[in-house]
Amino acid sequence: MDYSAEISLAEILPQAGQQTYAFFGTDDLQVDEAVNILWKPPFTAINGWSEQPTEIVMSYIVAVKITCAWERCHFLYRYDFEVISCEPMCPKIRAICGDWTLEECVDTIQNRTFFLWEEASWCGSAEVDGLKYICANTSTESQMELLVEEIDGDMFGLLSTHIDPGGEYSYLGRRKFSKNEEVAVRKAIEQAAQLSDTYKKYLVD
Repeated sequence: MDYSAEISLAEILPQAGQQTYAFFGTDDLQVDEAVNILWKPPFTAINGWSEQPTEIVMSYIVAVKITCAWERCHFLYRYDFEVISCEPMCPKIRAICGDWTLEECVDTIQNRTFFLWEEASWCGSAEVDGLKYICANTSTESQMELLVEEIDGDMFGLLSTHIDPGGEYSYLGRRKFSKNEEVAVRKAIEQAAQLSDTYKKYLVD
């Protein structure tokens, strides 16, 4: 992809009815299953939102129907699918009711459970479209991301991603944080470095 030239976002977005494919780290998807895929612009797909936070508002939720599952190749599974719809991510995740929670770990020495966000060794954050984007790394090689919205002092999680040596997990939908979750997230925000785009704008309407 040539980032030195302007790219029309409309020309590269998945279109309803389009037949295409993607690679995943799971073999759990079934033919005829309908799933949601998080589509990110080209720069972010390679480098992550932390390097180009303005592309959060240029990310989309793509609903697809699996049409073919292939054998694993180089630790990934290819799935062919038909695109059902492609909707802007931010309004979509604000409207969906979520049932996820923050990731927890068990401290077997002290016999306690804690949020993985409490173990963050580095955090970054940015304000985008009225949302707070937070990313973090831990000493155990976990990488995490959150999109949160604060309304009248209440904090709501909209999207959570978690990558570690064991796999990659994504959860979306609006849900109000518990008090303990909110404390952990606010602590991460307080220590976070301010993020900004590392590359010039290349996407146009």
